[in-house]
Formats: sequence, C-alpha cells, structure tokens
Amino acid sequence: MADTIRTLIDVKINIFRDISSLDPQKIAEELIELSSLWASIQKELIDRKCWYMELRKKLLVEHGKANIATIYAEASPEYKDVLTAESYSKAVQEMIRTGKYYIRIAQSAQRESVY
Repeated sequence: MADTIRTLIDVKINIFRDISSLDPQKIAEELIELSSLWASIQKELIDRKCWYMELRKKLLVEHGKANIATIYAEASPEYKDVLTAESYSKAVQEMIRTGKYYIRIAQSAQRESVY
C-alpha cells in the first residue's frame, strides 16, 4: 500500500481517537474522506492479491505440488503485503461503521434534547 494512503489513514485515525470533540457534521465530512481512502485501499488490495496469485502460480510450476507452493508463497513478502492491506481495509471499514453509528446516536440525542 502506498505510504501516502497509509499516512492519510493514520491522520484520520488520530482524528477519530477524540471523536467526542467533533460535531456530527465534521464526522460526516471525515467519513466521506475515509470512504474515498477505503476505495483506494480496496484497489491496492486487489492488485496485491493478483501479484500474490501470480507468485503462487509460479511456485506451483516450480515445485509441482500445491501444498508446497502454498507454504513457500505464504512465507513471501507478497503474502505479508496482502495481509497488511486486508487488515487496513477491515480497520477502515470498521471506523466508517463506528463513525456512522456515532452520528446516529449524536443526532438522536440532539433530537431528544430539543423536546
């Protein structure tokens, strides 16, 4: 994953760490940006999975057995890259879900305080 995407996500993570200091409008804006970054992560994840599958295919031809090729492939830097991208993707997805949930709660509390 490009370091710039990682850096941008880390900035968003730091913003969400103090979510109670943000108003729902600001959180919604951050979620839009985070969704855009998530799309970039998904593209990167697809690319990395393709590279990993190419490596597995090459190792299968080289070793002749699928189980041995898989062991070698899972010990490769390409596999680590796939796992890293998957974990970032899941983390960003969960942050988006949590942010949306927080907005719903904040808006509900705001409506109740009016009455």
